[in-house]
Amino acid sequence: MQSRGFLSSLVLVIAGLAITTGAGAAETTKTAPKIAFASNRSGDTEIYVMSADGTGVRRLTHSPKYDSPVAWSPDGRKLLFYSQRSSAGGVWVMNADGSGQRNLTRNAAHNSPGGWSPNGKQIVFDSNQDGDEQIYVMNADGTGAKRITNDASNDSNPTWSPDGKSIAFLSDREGGKTAVYVMSPDGSGQHVLVPGPVGGSPEWSPDGRKLAYACGPNHKVGVCTVDADGTGARMVSRKTADSIGGVSWSPDGRKLVFAGSNDSPAGEIYVVNADGSGLKRLTKNRFGDNDPVW
Repeated sequence: MQSRGFLSSLVLVIAGLAITTGAGAAETTKTAPKIAFASNRSGDTEIYVMSADGTGVRRLTHSPKYDSPVAWSPDGRKLLFYSQRSSAGGVWVMNADGSGQRNLTRNAAHNSPGGWSPNGKQIVFDSNQDGDEQIYVMNADGTGAKRITNDASNDSNPTWSPDGKSIAFLSDREGGKTAVYVMSPDGSGQHVLVPGPVGGSPEWSPDGRKLAYACGPNHKVGVCTVDADGTGARMVSRKTADSIGGVSWSPDGRKLVFAGSNDSPAGEIYVVNADGSGLKRLTKNRFGDNDPVW
C-alpha cells in the first residue's frame, strides 16, 4: 500500500450496505476552515490543526502511537484519520475539536481511511483483511463493510468524487507501476485515469472537475493536476522536491496545500494557487510536518 505518511519517492487525498452510483451530494456546507496535519514536534507523530495562513497551531491527539489526518467530513464537523494505536493500523474518526476519538475498524488487519461519501453516510478505505490491499466501503459508524475491488494487485488510497458517482484510487496493477484509477462506487467500470508511475493519494477538487496528485521525472516530484476525464495533466508547482505528500484542495478550490521536502528533508507544509503561482511555506521548524488536509 502507498503510505499516507510522507512519501519519499517518485511513486510518491453509510446508512445502507448497498452501494449506489450516486452516494448523494452533501446536504450541508463544509464549515472546517482549518488545515489538519501530522507533526512529530511533540516527539511522536500527532495530529494538529492550524489556520490557512499557518497561525493558531493546536494539537488534537495525544497518543504514543502514530496518528495522521485523512479527510474532513462534508460538514466539517468530524475528521477521519489513520492511527497505529489499533493493531496494524486502523480507520479512526474524531470531532473537529479532537474529542470523541474512536476506532471504526476493529480487526487485526491493516486498514487505512480514504474519505467520506459526499453525504457523509459512508466511508471508503483500503484494507488487507482478505489478503491483498483492496478497497472497501462501510457505513460511517463502521458497520456494513463491503469489498469493492478484487484483483491480485494492491489497490489503495481511495477518495470519493464530490458528486458521489466515482471513486479514484491508486493501484499497482499496471506492471507494478502505481497509477491513478477511477471506478463507480459499486466497483464497476475500473479504468486508468493517469498512467504510472505516480504517487500520493489522488484528491478531487471541490467542484469535481480535477484531481490533484504528486508526480514528476527523475526522482524529483511536484504537485500535479489532471482533468476528471484524464486529459490536461500538468505540474502546477513551480518547485520540485525529493518528496511530496498529502496534497489537498482548499474548500473553494483555489489553492492546494501539500507537504514537501523543498526546504527541509523532514517535511514542511506549503500552499500554492491552483494555477501554480504564489507558493508559500506555512510551517518552518526542524520537525516533520506532513499530510495536510484542508
